[in-house]
Amino acid sequence: MVETPEPPPTLADPRALLVGYLDHSAAVILRKLDGLSERDLRRSVLPSGWTPLGMVKHLACTERFWIRYLFAGEDVDFSWPRTAEQEWFVAPAEPSADITAFFLAEHENCARLAAVTPLDGRAVRTTRRGGAEEHPTFAWILCHLLQNFARHAGHVDVGRELIDGVTGK
Repeated sequence: MVETPEPPPTLADPRALLVGYLDHSAAVILRKLDGLSERDLRRSVLPSGWTPLGMVKHLACTERFWIRYLFAGEDVDFSWPRTAEQEWFVAPAEPSADITAFFLAEHENCARLAAVTPLDGRAVRTTRRGGAEEHPTFAWILCHLLQNFARHAGHVDVGRELIDGVTGK
């Protein structure tokens, strides 16, 4: 496995840092799946039951929700996967290439929006945090996605090690 470089330590632009680390985490997640068999992509090695491919599906759904639905206000079709629990489930008939393509497409939507959106721009829809409904800033949403992706990259790293012993950053 080839390591995925982080953004350079001299980078000071907040947008470039946020997008750079989000891209880094997305690349790490996909790199961790590289070389796994279809069987291993779809099997869980942890009591919680998530699978590597299910994690990719979950992260694509997460990015779709926060970027397209909440921030941009798009009328996103939530008939698939229907519920938060089902976004982790990968049906036997779902091709892994389709889930990876979905992940990449949602990540590209985020990158396109990040290129033109002010960091202090406010979401069209509200989210409830701390009891109040608020329109989060684009910077907050990017930070939220970044911490989510980084945390789940660690989960995928542990899953990969349990599946076949492969480790790395």
